[in-house]
Amino acid sequence: MQRQNLAVISAILAVACANVAKADDSELLKRIEQLETRINELENNQTQIPMPTAQATPMNSMSAFNPYISVVLNGAYNYYSNRNKEISGFQIGEEGESPDKGFSLGESEINIGANVDDKFLANLTAAVVSEDGDDKIELEEAYVQSMGLPYGITVTAGRMKPVFGYLNEKHAHTDEFADRPLPYRVFLNNAYRDDGVQASVVLPTDFYTEIGGGLYKGGYFPSSSEGSGDGAANAFVKFGGDITDNHAWLAGFSYLYAKSNKGRESDDILFKGKDNLYGISLKYTYAPTGNNKETEFALQGEYLFRDEKGKYNIEDAGFEQYNNKSSGWYLQGTYKFMTNWKVGYRYAQMRADDVSDALKDTPLDAKGHKPQMHSLMVEWNNSEFSRIRLQYNYDKTSKKDDNQIVLEYTMSFGAHGAHSF
Repeated sequence: MQRQNLAVISAILAVACANVAKADDSELLKRIEQLETRINELENNQTQIPMPTAQATPMNSMSAFNPYISVVLNGAYNYYSNRNKEISGFQIGEEGESPDKGFSLGESEINIGANVDDKFLANLTAAVVSEDGDDKIELEEAYVQSMGLPYGITVTAGRMKPVFGYLNEKHAHTDEFADRPLPYRVFLNNAYRDDGVQASVVLPTDFYTEIGGGLYKGGYFPSSSEGSGDGAANAFVKFGGDITDNHAWLAGFSYLYAKSNKGRESDDILFKGKDNLYGISLKYTYAPTGNNKETEFALQGEYLFRDEKGKYNIEDAGFEQYNNKSSGWYLQGTYKFMTNWKVGYRYAQMRADDVSDALKDTPLDAKGHKPQMHSLMVEWNNSEFSRIRLQYNYDKTSKKDDNQIVLEYTMSFGAHGAHSF
């Protein structure tokens, strides 16, 4: 209002000054008196103008007709010289297996979200996948999340991808490679999702520090619980920051507990017991120009360790006790050498303990073999919304080596939030 008054006053004074030369002294004094009277009237009227209140706009209008909707199309062509569906020494879920040969939709995604009001936001993500020749729609995420709580606290409830390691909570289309590294395929069925609640808090430290955890139903691999609400739990801490304007880092420690009293089943393998999974992750980025959209080098690695206790039943041969430890790790580097071009290399390896005599010659018997994979990729990004990627994998996850070629496209349209570090 004060700015409006100043504008009016300035305009009036400008008119007055423009007519000074045409007016005699008496007429000028008369006009000045009129201007003063008019200014006083404006100042008096200002106090009578009602200010808008919070009640003037209904709270729910903040989210009326404002959901953001995005679609990510993620198709591929896969070639195998000798497709390995199994990974020696491990039970893997269906999504952890390599995709079918030939053309496929990959994991296309529909995302809908919005601020519900000033305290909550909501998000729903559905994935369109092709399995055994049939197209299916799977509900990946459907959660509400708090906003603006004190002390940097955030609470998320519903179906989500809990924080574990660096990759689990991220959507597949943000990955640097066409497939998830071996430890995620084996231990988490690519990405663990579940129904439950998770809370985290950002601590007031000199560098970024976040701690959190949650409780979950335990309805998805690697858990298979009766649904009492305590089938899985996680805890994590993440910290990082900028070293200089060109260097940044992020590290984390994660824990996931998964119970399978109902029986975790895949490919004629049934497991009942408990998993304790631990993870260490580290990512470092370097942008020589200070702008990572122009050029950037990224180094990323994780180590996952699993302590599994329970019993396995393979091909209905009866349950056998299993108390083993296994681990896996990967290390990858990517280099954006031009604005639209990126190359990368990744190495991943798994290790499993020897099994008891009763489980010899089963898929859980690695027979001393350490599954491993080398991956090379090159990608072209016409923009942040379109990407074409060519990847080669040298797959040694079983006794027979496999040469794989993946040609993948990723196209996104609609409103889509920025991706995290």
